[in-house]
Amino acid sequence: MLRPFPLPLGVGTDLCRVARVHAILAGPRRGRFLRRVLAPEERAAVGDGHGGDGGRAHDGHAHDEARQQAVTETALWRTAVFVAGRFAAKEAAIKAHWPHRRLSWHDIVIERRGGGGAPVARIRAAAGAGLGGDASALVSISHDGEYATAVCVAYLGEG
Repeated sequence: MLRPFPLPLGVGTDLCRVARVHAILAGPRRGRFLRRVLAPEERAAVGDGHGGDGGRAHDGHAHDEARQQAVTETALWRTAVFVAGRFAAKEAAIKAHWPHRRLSWHDIVIERRGGGGAPVARIRAAAGAGLGGDASALVSISHDGEYATAVCVAYLGEG
């Protein structure tokens, strides 16, 4: 007979292709996607992701327009990298807590303690399990080229 794992821990992992997120952010579903996946405080960290002026050059010169387009595209790619990492971290947190807790995107906030250091998943108390406040789960996010990956280790409680 297989003995159960002795500690009340859950582990989740996820992999997200940055180009997929980039395509969504460059299109008309950008706002809907960000509202669905990110909590308000996470959306504030994203900003507009389009270089501030929507990628429009102001003086009409072709060279300036090309440079502005490159800046806009670079800013959009950086935003896609950030969002892909958050997406992977939230998916990993959902998997780490399943089936003990059924979390939604907005039940999880990926943040940095004290504004710096390694990320942590804040699991909102409203997400159930009778906790006396928000809980945390350990998260590691990594990026390599076109991919963002994340791992989450969560405490599942006693029993």
